[in-house]
Amino acid sequence: MIELENIRFTPAGSDSPTLDGVSLRIAPGERVGIVGPSGSGKSTLGYHLCGAHRLALAGETSGRLTLGGVDASEGAPDGFAGLVGQNPEAQLFCRTVYEELALALRARGEDEARCRDTAVPLLARYGFADRVEASLATLSLGQKQLTAVLSMLAMQPRVLLLDEPTSYLDSAAADRLFDHLGQLCRCHGWIVLVIEHDLERLAGFAERVLALRDGRLVFDGPWGGPWGGPWDGLPASPVPTGLGLPPFAVPANGDGAAPLVDIREVAFGYGRDTPVLGGVDLRLRPGESVALLGRNGAGKSTLLRLIKGLAKPGAGRLDLAPGLAAGRDVGLMFQNPEEQIFAHTVEAECGYWLDNLGTPREARNARCREVLASLGLGGMLERAPFSLSFGEKRRLCLAAILVAEPAVLCLDEPTTGLDGANMTAMAAMVRSLAGQGKAIVFATHEEAFAAMAATRWVTLENGRIVADRPNPRLAA
Repeated sequence: MIELENIRFTPAGSDSPTLDGVSLRIAPGERVGIVGPSGSGKSTLGYHLCGAHRLALAGETSGRLTLGGVDASEGAPDGFAGLVGQNPEAQLFCRTVYEELALALRARGEDEARCRDTAVPLLARYGFADRVEASLATLSLGQKQLTAVLSMLAMQPRVLLLDEPTSYLDSAAADRLFDHLGQLCRCHGWIVLVIEHDLERLAGFAERVLALRDGRLVFDGPWGGPWGGPWDGLPASPVPTGLGLPPFAVPANGDGAAPLVDIREVAFGYGRDTPVLGGVDLRLRPGESVALLGRNGAGKSTLLRLIKGLAKPGAGRLDLAPGLAAGRDVGLMFQNPEEQIFAHTVEAECGYWLDNLGTPREARNARCREVLASLGLGGMLERAPFSLSFGEKRRLCLAAILVAEPAVLCLDEPTTGLDGANMTAMAAMVRSLAGQGKAIVFATHEEAFAAMAATRWVTLENGRIVADRPNPRLAA
């Protein structure tokens, strides 16, 4: 049993609580979804529900928190709960996939034979049988996220909190995960708490939804319909419709223009034994917005990094249009925002590229404030970037590349951590930028976003393009 009574949490250095008077009870076997707009307090609530608040949060908690009948104001009892946060790389510690799962089992006192008997079948269940001894460094971020989840499943906690667990997973892996979690709740009495912006997927799993707005619990009950809403002003539909988006102002083929990026027979691998791309052919023309689709490990992120010039092809050619340089004219938003953010304030983060280009201070400041305001971050100029919510970090990373107005934009999972409204706003921005003649290419697992934001869908499989077609759901 989890019991919260009038829980209030105020971050260090702030007078405004991110949780304000939350009271609830959760019984063994419950499948609970935690939803709400970006920055509403979902992760903060989740950390309290699994007793990780003292470890994960800097600030003050008041109220009563009981986990399994034990006072948990200072944290959960040992072994009570497992947690997978939004940044899976922050909780991977070992060299190989197997060692990561075995770490949790050894902490429970299991011997090596028991570790193998538990970890290997669990990996096989998720299609990882051939990656048991794979180095974590060779995995895609989606595969790392799955590894982090499986390490917690191996530990068999009484409570499991998953914060945006499908943000980097392909659809097949996400479906397999939620089917498995449902079995664990029904058969073993686990409490599974899932923070998720994909309400359509969450509605197929969770029996109960906790909806937050501005740190307050505004709904606690069963799903109200096939999509789980509406409740107290939160949207009834989880799927962005794209209605009202600006049309693509430039024809999808760039009106016959020469490509800004010309990729021919490109191959790449992280060492001899880990090929990632093989024989990729792709042209990106002005006004195009290309969605890269495919399963985890297909090579999408690697292709974006090659376009930015962070690595060189092992074979083939990758050319930018005459006069363009990767360092000045190609912007890349990383898949994991915490790999990209480093400055001490939001404004400094946003202005770093302009500083490198030698932009005068007055012009630099004006441009930063314009772009940050357009992304809803205008009131956060002096905030520390790592104090932002995950969705806010994502928007800051976008601002940090838009500010320099590059000709080519590479966006890696740009909607991770964004709610439906922000996803639609992101799609509108992509369309507008394409309309200005820029070439945009983004990797995504969100078909709803690809439908709204792309002129073309390019599907990768095992490092090769297996489909390249106009967006089948494009509406001008």
